[in-house]
Amino acid sequence: MMGTKKHLLPKAQRFSAGTLTEESALALLKKHARGKFAKSSTLRSAKRFIEQRAGGDRADSDILHHVGNLTLEELVTGRRPRIGLLIVEGDLTVKGRYEDSLDPESVVIVTGSLRARDVITTGFLEVHGDLVASQSILFLDNDACCEVFGDVSAPFVYTNYHAVKVHGGVKARLVTGDAKHIRSAQKHAFIEETDPRVREVLSPKLLKVFADEVFEDEEGEEADPKAPWIDAIDAEKLAAFIRRGQPALAQPAAPRRRKK
Repeated sequence: MMGTKKHLLPKAQRFSAGTLTEESALALLKKHARGKFAKSSTLRSAKRFIEQRAGGDRADSDILHHVGNLTLEELVTGRRPRIGLLIVEGDLTVKGRYEDSLDPESVVIVTGSLRARDVITTGFLEVHGDLVASQSILFLDNDACCEVFGDVSAPFVYTNYHAVKVHGGVKARLVTGDAKHIRSAQKHAFIEETDPRVREVLSPKLLKVFADEVFEDEEGEEADPKAPWIDAIDAEKLAAFIRRGQPALAQPAAPRRRKK
């Protein structure tokens, strides 16, 4: 007899297991959903999913509630068994990639901080602490939103039409993409993705991915340092690269040792 596969969150209450009901899930939302951004769209989306799930729709997606700090190797909400709503009372630490989804739609609420190697968010994400990645954070697609009550910190932060509200600051070596959709209480440096300075700090491996889209100088003509290097970064190619665990930025040059 084959052993039963261990659930990704074995200590969590689950709608599919009968340890959560429609009433208790709605009560958890009332207690923990704090965001008001985009007319409280995260809360509205979560309520809609609970009603759908309780009504028998989206049976392949679950409602999960975990109490306490949670550490996972990887979290991809769109991967089976799918997660439609996840509430973590505490910090969520993902050693690898955190990725939520818009299709199927997911809502994730973390009452502490969310830390991961890489974060790719296209769904609804609410973090009451800090959102931190050791490599990259990508905010993609325009139908959902993200609200962070602390700081957003990563070497590389990229936005693509995804509405983001940060109550703290955005701290990164490079913030690029779509400037008007990331709002923070503290000013942060933003560089347009077409600016040649972006090309200078991206990983050589990532530049090879964009090779077909990069503008090349006409032979014999002097390069204009202010001319765009690319029409636009391909968000799908960028996300595929990040999913492989690759850093988006080139490694800073090591300081030279002084001769004694």
